[in-house]
Amino acid sequence: MPLVRRKQVAMHSVPSELVDNPYDTRDVFYLEETGEIFLDYESYASRMSFYKMKVFQCETTGKGGLDYFQALQSEQTESSNLLARFPDPLKAAVLRSVQWRVVGRLDSLVDQVYDRYVDRYHAGEKIFVDIQGEKYWARILKVFPPKALLATWSAHNGNHVSSSANPNMLHPNRSAPNGLSPLNPNYTNPNSPSGSNHYSPHNEVPTTQIDPGSIAHRIGGDLSLPSNEALSKDDPAAYFYQVQLIEEGDEDESGAEVNGSGSGGGGAKWAGSTMEVQMGVMSRDRLAFSKSILRRFIRECVTREAAIASPWVVKPALAIKYGLETEMPAAMRKSMERVKAGELEKRKKVWEDKEDRPSKKIKKQGDGGEDSGRATPVSKVKETPTPAPVRRYPIEDLDVVFTDRDRKAGRLEIRPPFSREVPFGEWGPGACEKFLMVWSILTTFGKPLQLSFFTMDEFEQALNHAYTPPTQSRFPRPIPLMAEVHGVLLQHICDRADKAAPGAWDGNGLLYESLEEQEEIWSKNREKLMAVMDSQEAETQADAMDQKRFVKLGGSEEDVQAYVWRSKLGGVRVTELTLVDFRDALAQNEWMHSEWRKGEIGTVDERTGWERVLLGCIAEFATPETFPRVRSIVGQLLYPPPIAKPDEQSDAPKIATLDDPDSDSELESNSGDDEDENNLRWGWMALTPRDKLELLAFLADLAMTSRGIRAFMDECDARLTTLRKEKIEVNRERKRVAELLEEAGVSVTKMEEKMNGTANQNGDVDDLVDATSEAGSASTTPLPESGATTRRKSRTAPNSTAPNSHAGTPETTHPVNQRAAARAQAAEHKGLVKQRQAHIDEAAKLEKQLAEIEREFRQLLGATRMKPLGKDRFHNRLWWFDGIAGVGMGGKVSEGKGSKGKGRAVEKEREREAQGVGRIFLQGPEKGEWEFVMNGRDERAVRARRIAEEGEEYMLEPGEWAMYAEPEQIDEFIAWLNPKGTRELHLKNALAKWGEPLMAAVGKRSLVSR
Repeated sequence: MPLVRRKQVAMHSVPSELVDNPYDTRDVFYLEETGEIFLDYESYASRMSFYKMKVFQCETTGKGGLDYFQALQSEQTESSNLLARFPDPLKAAVLRSVQWRVVGRLDSLVDQVYDRYVDRYHAGEKIFVDIQGEKYWARILKVFPPKALLATWSAHNGNHVSSSANPNMLHPNRSAPNGLSPLNPNYTNPNSPSGSNHYSPHNEVPTTQIDPGSIAHRIGGDLSLPSNEALSKDDPAAYFYQVQLIEEGDEDESGAEVNGSGSGGGGAKWAGSTMEVQMGVMSRDRLAFSKSILRRFIRECVTREAAIASPWVVKPALAIKYGLETEMPAAMRKSMERVKAGELEKRKKVWEDKEDRPSKKIKKQGDGGEDSGRATPVSKVKETPTPAPVRRYPIEDLDVVFTDRDRKAGRLEIRPPFSREVPFGEWGPGACEKFLMVWSILTTFGKPLQLSFFTMDEFEQALNHAYTPPTQSRFPRPIPLMAEVHGVLLQHICDRADKAAPGAWDGNGLLYESLEEQEEIWSKNREKLMAVMDSQEAETQADAMDQKRFVKLGGSEEDVQAYVWRSKLGGVRVTELTLVDFRDALAQNEWMHSEWRKGEIGTVDERTGWERVLLGCIAEFATPETFPRVRSIVGQLLYPPPIAKPDEQSDAPKIATLDDPDSDSELESNSGDDEDENNLRWGWMALTPRDKLELLAFLADLAMTSRGIRAFMDECDARLTTLRKEKIEVNRERKRVAELLEEAGVSVTKMEEKMNGTANQNGDVDDLVDATSEAGSASTTPLPESGATTRRKSRTAPNSTAPNSHAGTPETTHPVNQRAAARAQAAEHKGLVKQRQAHIDEAAKLEKQLAEIEREFRQLLGATRMKPLGKDRFHNRLWWFDGIAGVGMGGKVSEGKGSKGKGRAVEKEREREAQGVGRIFLQGPEKGEWEFVMNGRDERAVRARRIAEEGEEYMLEPGEWAMYAEPEQIDEFIAWLNPKGTRELHLKNALAKWGEPLMAAVGKRSLVSR
């Protein structure tokens, strides 16, 4: 059975509906490989997805990283190979020995079985026979147990056993008495009871005969007996075996080889000869019987429960095949229960006495004293409790238990409460996730899209902006950010294909083709209804059924949030279109044509006309599967709410918007020259924020396959490779400069601490340079001397307290020489100061260069892939969107004229990036992932733990989002993480790596919001 997390996969039981009603004829989903039955496709697909995950392990080989079917195939292949290689006569004997055995580890059981059977052979085995130093391939024909064993067995069972066991063994090095070779068929063994090499029974006929081979090695293979007792009662050296030499070609296993010349012509010459031998000249092929082969065979054939003192049990199918007992004997069951009770009592005692002083060691016998010559009874010896094994962390997070040590370390037991007021969270499930996806695409690919960086708050406010309802004299303008985003996305979508596809009315557009399929369904429903009602009522019912399908696919048209939004616009209402009306509207629209790519969108300063291009894009690429709300959105664009009458007749309330409604940035004069375009623009403005987000998500998904974005991603991958090489070179230079600074007496550790403390997010290290310059100035604190300089000065500088052999000599006491030495020393000191300052400047430059490389690396990495920071113990994902990939259009400023102004612009961009998102988001676990986590676990226990450690109100279900927006909340969340678990250790390391920019962004946004 394949393993997952070292546990066997639990199979689904047969549904109770089928068990209660065996004659049920409903259609079911059947999984042939496992025999599981499912009543619906969802459960079948979920189970199949679980089996396709690369998390399974082959139980036989231990190979991991497989799906369930690969692991099952590996087990079946290995099992068939193993069963074919292992000797058949040994299978029943080995399985009989291990049945109901209580042994802690499988390795210990294998060692016991191997020691018992390494010198015990059974009829039918193929072995090697050593004759005069040469090995011959032979087959065991019969086994002759010793007479003592036969008598013991007969007396015990009241039966008689016939035997002609040879009391002597054929010595391979002793020549035959008659001068013939033992391989000669005419050779006669004088020691054999029958006077020949063949088995001959005694003359007496027993009343009840038992085959001697059936009781061979039965006592010696009984693992319940101690090895010494089993050896004395059933000695393998006393057995005789009648073997027949066979040719090498007669063997069934191709892997066996015969050493020596006996495998050549001699073996073929004496093939078919029989003789009686003992274990001293017999051996098995190592490819058929070894500890590794035996271990794999036993592991394949037995199972064991996880309870204490559980016995090893042969699988029922194999037990029936080899005639083994499938019911545990009563005596053995009682013995096992006693062992289990003893183990439980021992563990209980260890647990109760763990705080007590360890028991004293037992005094060894012979150490002196009165009782040194007497043996201590075993019952009076107080056993020292075995210490519990040390648990090595990290482990599975759900197996980690919160302890007092964690509480003393400052780790929180309950996760800090979060906020559910995420962007677009009020618009239902999936809206927040789609909002984050669109914002991430627009900011990450800001360079190829030619979009300046904007924060998440700005994007959210632009989508939620409530426009002033237009009048016949004044008309609102779209928010510049929204117009620019739609314009650049449509430009890249136009670049998506080399050739323009025909328009919707030509019958080749995806939207028109999907409408044809919906019309066929509508027509069939109407024909069925016309059989029971009139045509008008049938069409009405068919329209209702079609609308129900649309609501199921795209969501409800009018909910509470949409009603509140439309109330802000003066209580506008959406025009409801039937399927026929919607098709006619598409066919009659002049903008939904094949030449939509040639439409004018306008320049960056003023985006106009993009609404027309938008309709053509929807007509060519939109389908109900890729754009579920296409009917509702296109209907609102083509049939917007009516424009109000002159201002004095308008009943619409004045709307509080982001901008002043009466300013030039919000309203423009409505000349009425292009009434259709104004209606289309007003239709887009009247869309709910959810529909605007759905529209942007559809456009962003199409733009991702444009040539510009694909080229940008390839460029990022190439640049990442270059940055990795540059980082290696910079680190190599930093190491070299650090060694030079250590030689100059400057502490690299203190310098790095000062650099980390003074450098800001932009990598500015000027304060560090100033601080180190002051420390290195020749006019202030003198230079700390290295070992070489100190030794040199100790040899040259005069010492008034210690005697100097050169003191008082004319060369050193002359004033001219003293001044020259002082000048040389000053010059040397000045040179050392300059050299050290140069090293410090170089180190600061390298640190700044490394910071820029790290920043650009993070920028490019965010452009090529997006993944969460990690998961917590309950598989909630933690996301942080810093938006750095869209800042500064690459983050570099060209040198030369005007670079100073560009540098200030980039600094402003980086200040906005520092605010960026300013939050971290929590995403609930995926549904399929949570089912995988709960496999083999008690769901009620896990839920109780979630309530205790998360809070019942703060448990995220699949598809739900939450956020932390305050630095204190993030600090508490980090304190809640337990690094003893694998997932939370990875998450905590990721938070530590990106903690500085993350906390800076959260702090700045928190200050701005206050």
